[in-house]
Amino acid sequence: KEIEGLPATSLGLAAQTAVSKGHENATAENGPWMITLDAPCLFAVMQHARNRALREEVYRANITRASSGDLDNTPIINQILKLRMEKARLLNYNSYAEV
Repeated sequence: KEIEGLPATSLGLAAQTAVSKGHENATAENGPWMITLDAPCLFAVMQHARNRALREEVYRANITRASSGDLDNTPIINQILKLRMEKARLLNYNSYAEV
């Protein structure tokens, strides 16, 4: 029931991923399946999965990646925003959006 609605091609990809991670007997029909945040898997889950909890889990994982731990991009994003605002001011605009 957790993966209900996913197309066979998506299940095949998820089973292939499981095989690559050590689940030698994974199949598209019987699993186990590994859902990833790679675009083909992510979009398939968001579009086709009937399981609302699965869609929410994948969505939240996707929007929060690179925002904590070793992969935290927050300081880089803050620097980019600061530089964009500086550029806007140098060009006599009120915001970067106006540039």
